[in-house]
Amino acid sequence: MKQKTYFIIGGMFITGLFLILAYGLFFADDPRTIPSALINKKARPFSAMTFKEEGISLKKFLGQPIVLNFWASWCFACRQEAHILEAAHRNYTPNGAVFIGIAINDTRENSLKFIEKYQKTYLLAPDDKTGTISLDYGVTAVPETFLIDKEGFIRHKQLGAVTKELLDGFLDNQLSY
Repeated sequence: MKQKTYFIIGGMFITGLFLILAYGLFFADDPRTIPSALINKKARPFSAMTFKEEGISLKKFLGQPIVLNFWASWCFACRQEAHILEAAHRNYTPNGAVFIGIAINDTRENSLKFIEKYQKTYLLAPDDKTGTISLDYGVTAVPETFLIDKEGFIRHKQLGAVTKELLDGFLDNQLSY
């Protein structure tokens, strides 16, 4: 009788695990589609020292649209979007856009190798040792990109690699082409 009880409990446990797995696969929301609580809120101010030892602060760029990208050298999707961000930077920065990349959970050496390999030329800085900037923005994974309008409000958060179409749409609108 005791063996039968264990068998039933084990079967219920396995069935429960299977149901949880099925729910996760077929019914749970894609985390990329879950909106950020920061949308339509003022972007949190921060300051950082770039890899070129240049001080930057978000406040300095008020009045300009900002693409704020969180990345890491070990991130596969960050490699995919590296050329997209660099091309957009070269296209839109002369017209007033600002591109800032914050490296998180990475070593300085690996970040610099990544910057060189992908020929990144926009403002790139490491987050501090405690990850203050990424924590303030609620970054959960890399890459994660925030599109900040000229008034300093976050208008979009992209979890995963950005696309040319997303950047063009936002920046064309902000720069009134």
